[in-house]
Amino acid sequence: MIKNLLIIFLALVSILSLSFNIGLYQREQNQNTVREVVDGDTFQLASGKRVRLIGVDAPEYNRCGGKEARDRLTELINKKVVRLDEEQQETFGRSLALVYLYPQTSPTLINEVILKEGWARTDYRKNSKRDILTQAFHEAQTKKLGIWSSLCRESPTDVTNSTNCRIKANIDKVTYQKFYHLPGCKQYNQIIIEKDIGEGYFCTEEEAQKAGFVKASGCP
Repeated sequence: MIKNLLIIFLALVSILSLSFNIGLYQREQNQNTVREVVDGDTFQLASGKRVRLIGVDAPEYNRCGGKEARDRLTELINKKVVRLDEEQQETFGRSLALVYLYPQTSPTLINEVILKEGWARTDYRKNSKRDILTQAFHEAQTKKLGIWSSLCRESPTDVTNSTNCRIKANIDKVTYQKFYHLPGCKQYNQIIIEKDIGEGYFCTEEEAQKAGFVKASGCP
């Protein structure tokens, strides 16, 4: 009799423990549901946590490719449960993480998808998937996808600027210094315009200077 009661007691404890763990699991999953996509590399969870895709730098929303990047990230993860790996804390409390759709037998690495489809640049931040992210980034460049297409990138041989504003605004990728080039400048015909980072055209030198650009060397 006592043995039977012990068996029943242990069974009840097991059931209660299982129910508790299931409830805890469900609460954790609810907290990791994406509530809002902010832009092409940042979103907010139901828990209130704001997360940025580590190694991914999408255009600001008001720049070329920004809307498309946010729309794509929304399509991928909005209202879905995600898993955060290698989470790091950034300034102002935002988290950086490798982000996977969850649960899946072969989880999709969202960071890689955004880069591979050409909707962001990589910042080469250290993480276990950096080589994979870098490869995805260069693949999009080679295939001229997303921001690397004519949507946001204009080479000297395929000028699409239809206005008379011909002053090219260019940002040095190493120093981040801003320069403008007049049609008579030495390097004018070699300048590539990348609109996703804020490069473009100005009609007057005054406009360029007000925006923080300085005349490039080699200009008359």
